[in-house]
Amino acid sequence: METKDIPHSGFAGKLAGLFIDSKLTPLAIIGSLLLGILSVVMLPREEEPQIKVPMIDVMVAMEGATPKEIEEQVTIPMEKLLYELPNVEYIYSTS
Repeated sequence: METKDIPHSGFAGKLAGLFIDSKLTPLAIIGSLLLGILSVVMLPREEEPQIKVPMIDVMVAMEGATPKEIEEQVTIPMEKLLYELPNVEYIYSTS
């Protein structure tokens, strides 16, 4: 196995030269691809996994009201009620 000596090549250059000139490189590539395909095929998966997403979206429409009115009459009172629910950590709202 003969490597091409590239002037000023460091460790990475010499390592790349070894792989470029090696007859085992195609075998290593094919082995890696087969191992990857085998991993994908054998990976356990569910069609509909049960995932808990601790989030909820609440949308309220108030036709003809200004954003300030919606904030005062709907958003702030609703936030206070939602904070009373157990395990509520964050509430984000827009009006």
